[in-house]
Amino acid sequence: MSVWNKFFIISGIWLIGSASVIHGQTIPPEPSVCTTPPSGYLKGGRIGFDNTFFCMQASDNTIDVKINNNNDPALGSTLASPKFYFGIDNTFDINSPTGLLTTVGNSAIAKATEGVYWVLLEGTKNGQKYLSCKYTEVGKRSAPDVSVSNCTGNQYSVTINATNKQDFFTINWPDGSVEKVDARTTPLPITKTKAITSGTGVPEVQAAYYRFSNETCQSAFFRPVLDASDSPFIHTLIGENEGKSADIQFNRIIVGKTYDILGRVDNGNTSEPWLKLGEGLNGKATLTGLDPNLRYCFKTRTKNSCGNDVYSENTICSIKINADIKSSSEAEVRWNLPTEPNAIPSKLRLYKDEEGCNTCSGLALLSSNYATKYDAKNLVCSKTYLFMVQATYPVVIIEGTPTPIVVKSAQIKVNPKTNAVAKKPNDLVFVGFDPSDDQKVQIRIVDNSNPIDQLKYTFYRAENESTNFQKLGERTESSFDDVAISPDPKSYCYKYTVEDNCGVTSLMSDPFCTILLGSKTQGSLNWSPFLTPPDVYNSASPVDYSIEYFDEDFNAYILYQTTASLQESVQKLLSESETSEIKFRVMGQQMVDTDLYTNQRIFSYSNTFIIKVLPGMYIPTAFTPNGEGPAESETFKINSKFVSEGNIKIFDRWGGTIFEGNALTGEWDGTEANGITPAPAGNYLYVINAVSDTGLAFTMKGTVLLLR
Repeated sequence: MSVWNKFFIISGIWLIGSASVIHGQTIPPEPSVCTTPPSGYLKGGRIGFDNTFFCMQASDNTIDVKINNNNDPALGSTLASPKFYFGIDNTFDINSPTGLLTTVGNSAIAKATEGVYWVLLEGTKNGQKYLSCKYTEVGKRSAPDVSVSNCTGNQYSVTINATNKQDFFTINWPDGSVEKVDARTTPLPITKTKAITSGTGVPEVQAAYYRFSNETCQSAFFRPVLDASDSPFIHTLIGENEGKSADIQFNRIIVGKTYDILGRVDNGNTSEPWLKLGEGLNGKATLTGLDPNLRYCFKTRTKNSCGNDVYSENTICSIKINADIKSSSEAEVRWNLPTEPNAIPSKLRLYKDEEGCNTCSGLALLSSNYATKYDAKNLVCSKTYLFMVQATYPVVIIEGTPTPIVVKSAQIKVNPKTNAVAKKPNDLVFVGFDPSDDQKVQIRIVDNSNPIDQLKYTFYRAENESTNFQKLGERTESSFDDVAISPDPKSYCYKYTVEDNCGVTSLMSDPFCTILLGSKTQGSLNWSPFLTPPDVYNSASPVDYSIEYFDEDFNAYILYQTTASLQESVQKLLSESETSEIKFRVMGQQMVDTDLYTNQRIFSYSNTFIIKVLPGMYIPTAFTPNGEGPAESETFKINSKFVSEGNIKIFDRWGGTIFEGNALTGEWDGTEANGITPAPAGNYLYVINAVSDTGLAFTMKGTVLLLR
């Protein structure tokens, strides 16, 4: 039968041109360059191997495969200028070949590991180019992959796993009996069970390839460690499809064996039932139909070779991640740490990416390995962001291999534009009269915004406790100076809205009001409270008030008194004043804690308020114009304070005017209207009409006693 025939017969097994399996050794399909030689080539030449099957020792990594250019009876000779290519497949191009071996004479040697390889021979005969192909196999005397369980009493179970590449297995039972297992006729894994009534020890297993009607490349007998539990270890949990799916990886498994994946809701209630959510094979499982709003814990379940339920050694729980859009440029990303493993991760990573961008992935800076939130700032409204959390725990040794435990959340999308909603802004706001200009109110919003936010603020005002807020204006800055202030004392309250760069306008903020300063009683000040809306801060100290007055000598405000009340007497200051009026203002202040700041001082200045000092007229009650006393007692003279002008009239007992003059400079010497004749002793009525420095007109009446 020619080597070019489409079918091959080896040891009673038909091999077709497509990929075939003797058992674990897959024979790849004959490459197309072999079945259909390219232009310029004919089929011809004959490949030979030193051995029909190459066998490595268990301790070897490679073996020398010797390939020969044999005589082709159809051509009557070997090919000239032979070239050998090792391990070719359908991607092989003879015009730009790979895998060329060094040829010495008519032979070449390839270093090969366990497997099946196609070899191509190229050469010439009488100027014509020929090629031929043939495959060879390499086996290894490696110990078989088996597990042994002692089920109950004297019953043992041997499982030959699907990872084995050999075809034939020999089991030596402890009682001296021998059992052959032919994997060519029964797919692996294969489990054999036997009750042992005599003998001691653990079953031993030998593996061999079955070629050419006999066993070949036999391993030594392998005595596996007795394992009655067969408990997998789950080391990887990855959320997928925004939390609707999850991938699980586990090891310490039997290849080809199916494992149930059990799950329960992770809500703190350990009595939640475990339900079968899917199946795993070869250490991998994909679960679908999960509720993205829930957290889950998972474990595996299978039946060991004894038929008993066996669960995974550990449980692993998911990370649920979500985000709250705070503005068109900021989102708060939150997640939980897994319930199991019940430990702080050795590494915690938050991955940030942008949808549609191949170079935008990176790590967000977290505060610690047990952080559970992150403020994502400087987001761009037109972009969609992707976030995923990964918790990595210290490695564990599983079957001799260091293996990290990894839990990844699903990846979520954060789109500031589609998710943005109108909310009431709760930023801290400074509102108060400008300390250097009492005809201007300053509004300052402490919102920690960035220029990239491109925010637009609209400010509104209401007067004197009105709820009718009127629009003042718009700004691209988070501040506003209100200069449309009445000269009369008024209370002003302000609100604002914010439009982000997505076009979403917030609700109106709470009101922030100025302090209204005035006087309800002579010689005292009263003012309205300094109030900060409670939604703005987390905690706040009591408000302190400072009463200040303007000192013209220093051209500055001077602190007069501090208080926690809403009124204060200033009579002492008025009584000692050397000016006819005093200007006052009040500053309210307190310390607050907000989401952005701790122990932040906020303050507000009231309007200014002027108290006019009452004019003073110091009028003697008696005088003695006899030339015997001090000079100040010889005439009736009035001393005044804060009086700009005035007139005085003095009347005798019959109502006639005995004296009239300037109340500020005039003096009555006690004479009659003629200014010569001394007036008799007695009481005389006076009337003063005057105007204070502040323009206040007033009248004072009284009597003075003239003594002789």
